[in-house]
Amino acid sequence: MSRPAARRLPGLRFEIQAPPVADALPRMDVAAFVGFAASGPLHAPVAVEDVADFAAVFGAAPLLAWDTERGEPVYAQLESAVRAFFRNGGQRCWVVRVAGPQARTNTFPVPGLLRCTEGGAATPALARARSEGSWSDAATVATSLHREPVELLDWDSVDGAGAELLVTAPGGVAVGDLLRVSFDGTGCTLLVPVESVEPVAQETALTWSGPVSRRVTARVRAPRAVWQQTDVAPVDTTPFVSWMRGEGDEVSLDVTAMEDPGPTVSPRVLTLTLDLPPEAAPPPGTLLRIVDAATGEHWLPVDSVQLGQVAGGGVQVSGVATRVVTSVPVDVTSAPAWCERLTLSLWTRRGEEQPAQLERLGFCPAHPRHWAALPTDVERARHEDADTLPSRLPEERLPQDWRQGVPTERFPLAGPGPAGEAFSLPLGLTDQPTAYLGCTPPAGDSLVRDGLATFGADLFLDVDVKSLGTEALLAQADFLRYQSSQPRTLKGIHAVLDRLDATLVAVPDAVHRPWVLAGRPDVPPPEPGEPLPEPAWGSFLDCAFQPPPAPEPLVTQPEEPDSGQAFTLDWAKVPGADVVYVLEEATLPDFSDAAELYRGPLTERTLYGRTTGTRYYRVRAERGGVTGPWAPGVAVTVAPQSKWHLVPVTQYDVGPLLAVQRALMRMSCARGDFLAVLSLPEHYREEEAMGHAATLQSPLGAEEDGVPPIGFAEENALSYGALYHPWTFVSEEGQPGAPRRMTPDGTACGVLARRAVERGVWVAPANERWEGVVALDPALSRDRWLDLQEAQVNVVRQEPRAFLTLSADTLATDPDLRPIHVRRLLSLLRRAALQLGATYVFEPNDASFRRRVQRGFEALLGSLFTRGAFAGKTPESAFQVVTGDALNTPSQMEQGRFFVDLKVAPSQPLTFLNVRLVQSGERGTVTEAR
Repeated sequence: MSRPAARRLPGLRFEIQAPPVADALPRMDVAAFVGFAASGPLHAPVAVEDVADFAAVFGAAPLLAWDTERGEPVYAQLESAVRAFFRNGGQRCWVVRVAGPQARTNTFPVPGLLRCTEGGAATPALARARSEGSWSDAATVATSLHREPVELLDWDSVDGAGAELLVTAPGGVAVGDLLRVSFDGTGCTLLVPVESVEPVAQETALTWSGPVSRRVTARVRAPRAVWQQTDVAPVDTTPFVSWMRGEGDEVSLDVTAMEDPGPTVSPRVLTLTLDLPPEAAPPPGTLLRIVDAATGEHWLPVDSVQLGQVAGGGVQVSGVATRVVTSVPVDVTSAPAWCERLTLSLWTRRGEEQPAQLERLGFCPAHPRHWAALPTDVERARHEDADTLPSRLPEERLPQDWRQGVPTERFPLAGPGPAGEAFSLPLGLTDQPTAYLGCTPPAGDSLVRDGLATFGADLFLDVDVKSLGTEALLAQADFLRYQSSQPRTLKGIHAVLDRLDATLVAVPDAVHRPWVLAGRPDVPPPEPGEPLPEPAWGSFLDCAFQPPPAPEPLVTQPEEPDSGQAFTLDWAKVPGADVVYVLEEATLPDFSDAAELYRGPLTERTLYGRTTGTRYYRVRAERGGVTGPWAPGVAVTVAPQSKWHLVPVTQYDVGPLLAVQRALMRMSCARGDFLAVLSLPEHYREEEAMGHAATLQSPLGAEEDGVPPIGFAEENALSYGALYHPWTFVSEEGQPGAPRRMTPDGTACGVLARRAVERGVWVAPANERWEGVVALDPALSRDRWLDLQEAQVNVVRQEPRAFLTLSADTLATDPDLRPIHVRRLLSLLRRAALQLGATYVFEPNDASFRRRVQRGFEALLGSLFTRGAFAGKTPESAFQVVTGDALNTPSQMEQGRFFVDLKVAPSQPLTFLNVRLVQSGERGTVTEAR
């Protein structure tokens, strides 16, 4: 018997069926930016979808040099370009940080942590900064220990160096865990890195306040267990002591005395007196290695440091020494034993910032969150690559837990790598961080360690492909990445070749003037003050008359302040009451232009906001109207924020910029769907801008940095580059202070992306408001706008309603390819044809297939025609799809090849609108005329 249908209330209903999702056009709004950043992976594209993403990976713009002509610092332009891109409508971009091979990574000693190698040797643990550069100089590291009780049923030593445990724990014990067995009253602990687990039994216990807890009893085996003993001390009163300050930098310390309270005191704190100056003392948290001929190797975690309390100089360090051995140090069989599972927490902070924490890290390489496997930025960029991630096995993907850290930026540390390590072991760690340790930076200036000491085209280019033409570039790039004996990723701008969703590319930092290391200027010393005037001849003086002495010495702290840094002037106090001090400041050593800076009873004065330059100061005392002599003056040189100075404009060499821009247009042409957004140096005026455009277009120019000019056979590459000028002053949101000066390419990319999303790439990206721009530098003459337009330079101009461009030209010599929207439309067709054409592969090559292909491409072009991408009144006059026999000959069909010709007539923008005002009697009419 059939079941009756469910009854419904009577009435009228509308059933809405969702329409099928139409195929979207390929995305044309994704940009790629290549330049200088403080942190982040080198030569590895990173996907960025907002300003916060960029700041988390790449940090703030690094300081590059000091502009002596303007008297201001020069920062990298990459950050400003990315911010301008998002401000003007961009939604997604790829960012590539570039630097030279001299870039170095800081290493950080990890407090209270030793690494045991497979051979049994122990060394202090060192972590790395997540990326190269001096950005991590101010970071410090601390550690803490998390302990989880584990029920110990039985334990046994195996072959002297191993251990076997029978334990019960909620959820069981896993391979890679580190278990610690403590024996009360002996000072001994057994560290067991779990290498195999054999479940014995399990039970489920009901709880009143939570879910069901599953307790697993397992037999744990560890072939490489070690013992720790903390109630020992070296026999020799002056043992050999060394300090691992950095990677491969082990320093021997001279011990002049050792204080040992003896084994009856618990804890047994050793105090070492070291023959060191106070500034060279090991800070708290340092691990010192102590070697004694009788008792072997000990490790001393420094708990406290005392300076200036040792007769004859030196420092005192104190801590509880630990001895690490592989056999049982004492008889512990009768001592009560208890077990716990250990995990590590890493803490970092910079200055007074809130510390960041990574917790529940493992000590063993088999642990899924082994601390030494914490990835670098390059490893994260590889694992987070959206294009290659689906093809990677799940166990090879980056764990989500690694991404915890500070909300505003990535965790600054990376592990040294697990190669050659058996496991790590803690020494004296507690459940809270007790001491933060900083890094020992490698030798060299900060700009040297950033890899930016030498400015040149090779910072932005891959040396193995930069000189190749458009025909050979992609083949050589594929060979280097996939087919060579040692495959490698490409560098610089060529690293974005395989970012298939990017269609805009810019190199904002290529327009900088080079910088050089400036020496300390010679400063003339201050001249002595004029002597006190002699009393008039024949006048009588009071016997109590005595001018106050000079309040010397006059000193400065710090002696060489940086630009904008406060400094304090201190002088000696003159004996007596009612003393008034007079402080003067001058810019000349003879104090001929001196101005009174302070008058009062204080003996110090702090000065703020002094700009770069040398100033002279002197002070004197006055008492009861009697003036004393001037104390010897001091010269205070306020140094610029950077020791590196830009070369003068008169010495600027345009060669590196030409090389980068030529290579950028060649790469864009080889890919077929990039548009290179180019900019010019800030100091370029009208003539220099037009000359630069002509040089880029000329096939007869000189080779620059190994990059030849674009030849006659490569003229098509010029249509893949668009030149914008001048620079802009931008008032950025969340950035107080004066507007920032920046290149126009970031804003131009944002406008291009916004136009592509809102209206389509076939609409000229001109007459669009440039958000945030408040001024131009330099302001180009209105009389030369037409000349610049004819030279194919897109001029940023100020109009009554906004700052914008009223031209959108590439550098193409072919008039048909000159408009940007034409080049972008052809790039869109290329991407759409590749997307659609891939669906026809392996189809039967017959007449019906030809008709199907023709209909498919006609539907694609018809959709674009409907949206206004093509000129013409009908589809027949706007585009044509050719698949006939004249194009696909029988010989082509035998080779399995099929050709389609797409012929289109791109639409042209309205460049002039003539408005005609006609007076007719008492009425006026307005008509439009073309």
